Amino acid sequence: MASVAAMIPVLLGSTRVPDKNIILVDGRVLCSYSIEACKASGVFNEVYLNSEDGVFAEIAKKEGALFHRRPPQFGGRQCRQKTKSRDCAGNRCVTNEHYLYHFMTTGTDEDYVCQVNATSPLLKQETITAFVEAMIKGDYDSFFATEEVRAESFYNGEPVTHSCKYKQPSDEIDPLHVVCWSIAGWKRESYIASYEEDDIDKDGPVFVGKRGVFPIDEREALDIDTWPTLGVIEKYLIARRTEESREWTYIDGRIIIGG
Repeated sequence: MASVAAMIPVLLGSTRVPDKNIILVDGRVLCSYSIEACKASGVFNEVYLNSEDGVFAEIAKKEGALFHRRPPQFGGRQCRQKTKSRDCAGNRCVTNEHYLYHFMTTGTDEDYVCQVNATSPLLKQETITAFVEAMIKGDYDSFFATEEVRAESFYNGEPVTHSCKYKQPSDEIDPLHVVCWSIAGWKRESYIASYEEDDIDKDGPVFVGKRGVFPIDEREALDIDTWPTLGVIEKYLIARRTEESREWTYIDGRIIIGG
C-alpha cells in the first residue's frame, strides 16, 4: 500500500486578510480545520504543518500534527530559489514549487505528498479520503482538486467550451475543470526528478507526468483571499457545527432539506 503525507502550508504576512492563518474562525485557529480533516480521513501516514514561523510549531503540537520548519529562503518570505517557473530573488515566494521541493527532500520519505490548504477549511474528511484513493488508484504523478464550471467561456475572445453558431443548455456543455488548490497531490519521486531537471521544454514539476483532476463541491473549493469570503466560510462552519439543515419550501407546499 502506498504511503502518503499531508502537508499544510502556513505563513504569516498575508495582506488582503492580514495574517489569516492565525485568525480565529468560529473560535478556532484557521489551520485546525484542515488538520482535523486530514487526521480524520484515515489516509495519511503523517500530517504536517509547514512554516517558517515558530508560532505554528505550538499550534501543530496542540492539534496533534507534526511540524516542518521551512527556511525563509526556500519558499518563504526571503525566497532565493530560481527555477523555470520563478526567480524569487530574495522576495516573498509566490509559488508552491519551492517549498514543496524542500518538504519532499527533507521532511518526508512517503510515496505521495498531498498539499492541503488551510485557507479552504470547508474541505471534508470524506472528500480527502476519496481524493487520495482516486490518486493512488489512477497512478497519477500529479492530481488536483477542481471546481467544475459549465458555462460558455471565452479566451482572448474565442470560445473554448461552446460553439457560437448555436445555443446549448448549460448542463450539456463540457465542463471546465478549474484547479482550486483545496487539495493537490504528487508522487514524491516524480516531483523531485522534474524539479531537479528544471527543463523548460517539459511539463512539471507541479503539473508533472500523468495528470488527473478530481471535482469537488463548490463550497469545499472556497479559498479565503478576502474578508467577504472569510465571512461566508465562517457561516458555513457554524452551520456545520450546529448541524443546521436548511428547509426549502415551495409554493405547492413541498418541503425539502437542501445541501
